[in-house]
Amino acid sequence: MLGALVWARARTLAADGLSQREIAARLGINRRTVARLLAGDEPPRYRRAPVGSQLDRFEPVLRRLLEEWPQLKAPRATEVLREYGYAGSVDVVRRRLRELRPSAVRPVQRTGYRPGQVMQLDWAEMPKRPKVAGRERRVYALVASLPYSGAQTAFFSFEMTIESFLEGHARAFEWLEGVPRECVYDNLRSVVARRERDEVVWNPRFLHLRGHYAFHAHACTPATPREKGSVEAAVRYLKTGFWPARRFGSLGELDGLYADWRDEVCNRRRHASGRFLVWQRLAEERRALRRLPPERFDWSAARLVRVPADGYLRHGGCFYRAPASLVQQRVELRANRDEVWIRAHGLTVAIYRRCYRPGTWLPAPVMRPEPPTAAPPAALAAPAVTPPELTDYAELCA
Repeated sequence: MLGALVWARARTLAADGLSQREIAARLGINRRTVARLLAGDEPPRYRRAPVGSQLDRFEPVLRRLLEEWPQLKAPRATEVLREYGYAGSVDVVRRRLRELRPSAVRPVQRTGYRPGQVMQLDWAEMPKRPKVAGRERRVYALVASLPYSGAQTAFFSFEMTIESFLEGHARAFEWLEGVPRECVYDNLRSVVARRERDEVVWNPRFLHLRGHYAFHAHACTPATPREKGSVEAAVRYLKTGFWPARRFGSLGELDGLYADWRDEVCNRRRHASGRFLVWQRLAEERRALRRLPPERFDWSAARLVRVPADGYLRHGGCFYRAPASLVQQRVELRANRDEVWIRAHGLTVAIYRRCYRPGTWLPAPVMRPEPPTAAPPAALAAPAVTPPELTDYAELCA
């Protein structure tokens, strides 16, 4: 995990224009290591067996101490825990007290932004559940907002998976025609794997995205939505200004409706507090953005599966058929929001439009033929009628 973080930081600093020598000095690593990190297309992977803390079994005692003495210091807490058999260090107790002790309220400070400096992102669930593909569905939107201009865009999905989160980023960058210097998030599981006070452990797939586009990332302090007030306002505007009284039959139709509203209404407005035209500042921001990388980021979900005897592979409650020649072979099943495809031996062998109706088989299985009907009894059978041409032929033969 640490290697992935260093890899993402090294690529971001390189995109900032720093030399390998300066990057090595900032990160405290060897210059040859920097060159190896910059040459890699994916973050390095480190796997360690999870190891628990010896303080875990003493945590109930520590919690009772904090309830009675909220300002208890780590040295005294360690002395009490030693009476229960704790043999660890004071630093372990100090770190655990930081997690258990409630944090103090911070003062509010208004922040200014420069063009192309920051983009804030957050998930939002739409207020009403529309009926799509025969059933009511939750619709989620990954909203991206630019604090300097007040412009916004959104990516809609039926699920809040890591793949939808990554796809929303890529589509937002493509709409902007560039990459901002920094992205700001709430403590989403797609971004923050876990957090220990000021130390953030990033999601490894998010680090892959971050290194690919070379941008800085900031995770807001928990329970402080004001740190990303721009996207909070964008979510409210999306729910009240766009969503009501909309009718659509698929996510593709919803994308079209939103694109028209975003380009003709939302980003053409006059900013409520700044009183400036959003589209003018958006053009200024686009000139300040970093260029997109030459290759598009691959956000699709992928897993290796063995093709069963009937050839159907399951994804999202639906079944997609692989070619019969691949039965009992391992293939790669990949999917994004709109498509599902099957790859084997480095080639795409089948591609389907993604279905969101559980229990659907694509293509539909061959129906079993109906059994033949029984012949009617002789007494009820209709009299045989000889066709005219056969009758004439019989007469000629006679």
